[in-house]
Amino acid sequence: MLDKLVDCLGSKKEVARICSVRPPTLHNWTRIPAHHVLILEEAVKAKGGDIDRYSMRPDIFGKCPESMSQKSVA
Repeated sequence: MLDKLVDCLGSKKEVARICSVRPPTLHNWTRIPAHHVLILEEAVKAKGGDIDRYSMRPDIFGKCPESMSQKSVA
């Protein structure tokens, strides 16, 4: 997931800046820490990305609600 965030936000340095941590801290992340998820979600949306809290931490936020994952074409 960190790689997807880096691709969307541009660099590990940018991910670290958004989370107010030093870049080497990211090396220890096996998953996104829960307290960084919402701010990262906001930054991704600002860049036009589609990574949300549900994909970053499904163990906390569960599955994406139907209303967000499937949009009506009617």
